[in-house]
Amino acid sequence: MLKVLFDNCTPSPLKREFGKGIKVTEARAVGLAEVYNSLLELTAHKLGYDALITVDTDFGKPEHIAEYNIPVVLLRAVPSVVVSTLSVLVPIAERSLLSGISPGVYVWDNYEGTILFSRSFAKSEELREELEAERKTAKSL
Repeated sequence: MLKVLFDNCTPSPLKREFGKGIKVTEARAVGLAEVYNSLLELTAHKLGYDALITVDTDFGKPEHIAEYNIPVVLLRAVPSVVVSTLSVLVPIAERSLLSGISPGVYVWDNYEGTILFSRSFAKSEELREELEAERKTAKSL
């Protein structure tokens, strides 16, 4: 069974969306409520977690990326506080985690009903901009 740690900002109800192959623990439940970003990833690794799941976009920003020891899955949606918009991303993230992805940042983005994937927050932003430009062009035709 894969052990996954939920970052403090990841909505608790989202953990019910994961299947039996993944055991989700919330950071605050194991005394990590005050631990953030790279330090949380490092602590999760030291505690034996296989991955960290977050909705915190700081994990994908270059100034915060260290040599990650475990995969960090960033789930994005607009608005990210709505569990239903994030839950669409869970099966994709779950399949990837169970298939054995390497350490690093993985961004799955539910942008207005379109699923985007990238290996960085910056690339995710680029994909959003491209999609927005395509939609504007289609509307003008």
